[in-house]
Amino acid sequence: MNEHVGLQVVGVIGGVARQGDHVRLHPHAKADAFDLLLEHRAGRIELIEQDFENRTYLVVTLDDDPGREQEDERILPGHRFFFYPDEVELMVEEA
Repeated sequence: MNEHVGLQVVGVIGGVARQGDHVRLHPHAKADAFDLLLEHRAGRIELIEQDFENRTYLVVTLDDDPGREQEDERILPGHRFFFYPDEVELMVEEA
């Protein structure tokens, strides 16, 4: 039986990403206004998921989303966006 699976790591532009890593977005579909608005925006990987057809997605929240860091997301929920690994660039943390 094929189950919904969460992954620990995934290859992205610039390296291997994990949950919590900071990334820069590069949507390639250009299917709607969100793809254009999210181009080059910075975010954080909240989850790495694999669907029933073995496609891998990254669930990303934007760094500048005002709803992301609230105690209770029911008040003002943060937005979550889904990207393929080849649409996400790992941002290197400077020491």
